[in-house]
Amino acid sequence: MSDTWAPPTEAQPWVLPTLLGSAMVAFYALALDQGWLLSLVQGDRAFDLNLIHEAVHDARHVAGFPCH
Repeated sequence: MSDTWAPPTEAQPWVLPTLLGSAMVAFYALALDQGWLLSLVQGDRAFDLNLIHEAVHDARHVAGFPCH
């Protein structure tokens, strides 16, 4: 058996911050984004297209996040 296996109690220190960061980005995209996230690559056009908002629009309402 390999010596590289670690029991769950000795998990790598980067696992928890990575999971929390991913969860925060996913929550932001679902609940709060109004074009800001894609504006990093699309510029001002992202605010007109609002692609993430439109993609998760119904999920926002189901989750109780009003958006209009």
